[in-house]
Amino acid sequence: MDGISVRLLEPGDERVVRELATHDGPGDPEALLADPRTFLLVAFDGERPVGLVLAYELPRRHGDRARLFVYEVDVAESHQRRGIAFALLGRLADLARERGIRAGFVLTDPGNGPANALYRSAGGATESVTVQWEFRYEDE
Repeated sequence: MDGISVRLLEPGDERVVRELATHDGPGDPEALLADPRTFLLVAFDGERPVGLVLAYELPRRHGDRARLFVYEVDVAESHQRRGIAFALLGRLADLARERGIRAGFVLTDPGNGPANALYRSAGGATESVTVQWEFRYEDE
């Protein structure tokens, strides 16, 4: 990962969030970065953001006090296959341990070979396939 650095974004880094956007819509970079339970780690090649992992600390009502939900992992095509996603997940694991979070999870499609290989190489394990149901809360 020559020349690549990883940094946890914080309030004031909204420009980076906007630069990383890959979908239409404004999002809410200010609220995202202001939330202390949000982890947005970004890999930079010099000043240019080239990868990210976005995760959320989810408080729990029983068992461990919280779990980490890895919501998104993305690396620019120009920088894939260089260990960047693996490094981002490693730094995320360090931050989780620092906050006392003992476990986390990520959802992906069973047929997504590259993602499944990444999560396996980063220490993840799966014993089953989970069905994901989606709900829409917008006006019809």
